[in-house]
Amino acid sequence: MDFFASQDLARRKTKWLIIYFVLAIICMIAGIYLVVVLALGAAGSRVEQAPPVALQIFDPILLAIVAVSVVTVVGFGSLYKVAELRGGGESVAAMLGGRRLPPNSRDPVERRILNVVEEMALAAGTPVPPVYLLDGEPGINAFAAGYTIDDAVIGINRGTIEQLNRDELQGVVAHEFSHILNGDMRMSIRMIGVLHGIQVLALIGYFILRGSGYGAYRSSSRNGKGAGAIILIAIGVIVIGSIGLFFARLIKASVSRQREYLADASAVQFTRNPDGIAGALKMIGAAQHGSVMESAQAEVASHMFFSNMFQYNVFNLLATHPPLLDRIQRVDQRFDGDYVAYTKSRYHRRIRREEEKPDKTAPGFPRMMPGFRILPEGIAEHFPIDPAILIAGIGLPSDDDVVYSQVLVDHIPEPLADAAREVFSARCIVFATLMDPSPQVRDRQLAIVARNEGQTSAEETVRWLPTVQSLDPRFRLPVFEILQGTLAGMSIEQYQTFHNTIEALVAADQEVDLFEFFLKHHLLVHLDRRFGKNLSTKVRFKAISPLANDVCLLIAILARVGTENDEEAAEAFRAGIGSIDPAWQDQAQRITQSFDYNELAAALHRLGESAPVIKKRVLSAAAIAITHDRHVTVEEAELFRAMSESLDCPVPPVVASPPPDRETIS
Repeated sequence: MDFFASQDLARRKTKWLIIYFVLAIICMIAGIYLVVVLALGAAGSRVEQAPPVALQIFDPILLAIVAVSVVTVVGFGSLYKVAELRGGGESVAAMLGGRRLPPNSRDPVERRILNVVEEMALAAGTPVPPVYLLDGEPGINAFAAGYTIDDAVIGINRGTIEQLNRDELQGVVAHEFSHILNGDMRMSIRMIGVLHGIQVLALIGYFILRGSGYGAYRSSSRNGKGAGAIILIAIGVIVIGSIGLFFARLIKASVSRQREYLADASAVQFTRNPDGIAGALKMIGAAQHGSVMESAQAEVASHMFFSNMFQYNVFNLLATHPPLLDRIQRVDQRFDGDYVAYTKSRYHRRIRREEEKPDKTAPGFPRMMPGFRILPEGIAEHFPIDPAILIAGIGLPSDDDVVYSQVLVDHIPEPLADAAREVFSARCIVFATLMDPSPQVRDRQLAIVARNEGQTSAEETVRWLPTVQSLDPRFRLPVFEILQGTLAGMSIEQYQTFHNTIEALVAADQEVDLFEFFLKHHLLVHLDRRFGKNLSTKVRFKAISPLANDVCLLIAILARVGTENDEEAAEAFRAGIGSIDPAWQDQAQRITQSFDYNELAAALHRLGESAPVIKKRVLSAAAIAITHDRHVTVEEAELFRAMSESLDCPVPPVVASPPPDRETIS
């Protein structure tokens, strides 16, 4: 299943969750209505000499009262919890007692998990998510939470980072990244809201029962009958609410278990190391605390965790994860269930793997063809480019991508990499990236920085100018993905000022570079969502025809990049756009026309609201356009990635295929 199919499946499952929720409410309304009818009938209805309620099996007024009451209670309970978690992944992490690790942490244990998450994010082509450490949790567990890739966080237990080795940590983090990339997180947060609403109904019945007391029941005959009816109704609400909660958890468990199998398989593909994910699961079986969570709030988020947080479940019906041994044997069929034996042998396994790892400092390492596969020395540049391989890599990173991302990080200048992990300097690096080459324009931009952010920020921006301007194009997008994770640590007020400064810098720049535009658009769109602006990811366009002008504009712009003249660009445009609709090929003249960046931003916004299948067609056409001349330049590769990520389609690092006389990273 590719990235786009996974996104569609996640949306369909969310719709089914809503349907199940509505059915559960209908059943609870019917059940509580019957309880009320029976309770009032048993107590004897004497209001205005009305006939006994027991004889009125169907009372539309009473049914309406019950329906409105149940919908109000459950609806408000769900909305309250969803509103409480509006902050996305960070709200979930805070609810569970997580502590955000600073991206520039020097603690060796914390630095290890931060490095693993950073490598996985760069390999997947996503912003580096904040990492939250659950200090009070000795069990081995982790979770990914958020509404979108943009507000995702990785939460990890103290027991996980202290008991697992690096390979096992990679397996756990790769598993969680699968949930991020497959669109599972939004549905997971909505499950929390659904369960909370149903649970509130049962709690109200409990409080009514507790508040009614039994004294009133023993008072006068008439009052006793009234109190008895209230008690019977309260008990009925508790029972029906509990039954509703049981079936809601049953639905949650069945949906979650299937996604866990998929995430395990994706983790193996991501790391190409079955021992990593299997080893983490084996350590859970061997560890004293297993994967049990101590937090009282963990139960509502049980479906989000890497492993089952409960030691026992009734007949495993409510288990949110498949049996531990079953998960292990799907990855490692040779495992016989002896967890102790694994703990004894894992040290020697680690030593052997370290000896077998390739030397990343060797000249020419890694040598990859476009499409993320390592090839023997000297072969890569002779292979034709298959645009289908570029599309196949979206949302499905591999071990090659992890290796290449490690090489990229190793070659980013160390002072720049360190500064990108600190909020103050990270802001100034972004400002430096947007500085105009013209001294006059640049002076105006620096004045904007000084006015909005302070003179110290302007001086820091000047300090980073030479480094940023000389940065290899292959490092610009990875650096921005690191920056984006760091900038998530700003306060809302700081971000608003930062956002305004970026807009002012771009407006002052008289000649915006196309790649700089995509970087700016990519950064602000995703950070806007992180800070609660523009949270909607609703699909507005399910057909591509209303987006014809937007698609043609985008393909025309990409067709210009990396071509020698307008004729070659027109051929690339026709090849790309023809894969969508041959009738659109007559718009090839657009490649000779200038365009407005506001027009491009609006086109990207509309395309971002299209269905996954439409995004796939657009990106396929873009891949055909940039590979039409049979090789991909560094500028084309990074522009394609930036554009794709602006459409919420993360692309792993694309290795360019330069002519033989060009250098590769070494």
